Amino acid sequence: MTAEATYDVYAIKYAESMRPRSDYFIGADPHDGPEPIFYYVWLIKNAQRIILVDTGFNDVRAKSRNRDFLRCPIDALNAIGVLPEDVDTVIITHLHYDHAGNMDKLPNARFVLQEREMGFATGRYMRHELMRSPFELSDVQLMVALNYSGRVDFADGDYELAPGVRLHHVPGHSPGLQAVTVE
Repeated sequence: MTAEATYDVYAIKYAESMRPRSDYFIGADPHDGPEPIFYYVWLIKNAQRIILVDTGFNDVRAKSRNRDFLRCPIDALNAIGVLPEDVDTVIITHLHYDHAGNMDKLPNARFVLQEREMGFATGRYMRHELMRSPFELSDVQLMVALNYSGRVDFADGDYELAPGVRLHHVPGHSPGLQAVTVE
């Protein structure tokens, strides 16, 4: 493995919530009871690249969705010596509200999104409340605006984003969901 493909990876917890298990599933859960959820963004960093995986949500979104907001995930980058303007690439795993807020706080970043996710989030299924409930219209509109400004790179399946950083299309949770692996 080359130095170019060696990274430090940081997990940044920015919110949490305790909710009934049934909140996490379409329909009911026969084993309903309280279940915690923790919200993270991930920073992948080496001398050549500063890559952020997802952008979290803000305090306003936390209040509207009844989440316990701990810190702005973008401001929290300062604790690791990274300024928002230092981030060169943002991988958006999917456009759900807890992964795609705060994109406006990263002025120099390019955004990487599966093309299927953009198609789904702007397509015909969003007319159904159940399908659009995990999305926030303002986040989707911002991604469209970022695309219009030439700052979005679309993936179509699996590929190597940078030496040692791979994206994997893993539909299910959302049709354009992508996972990230780092050597």
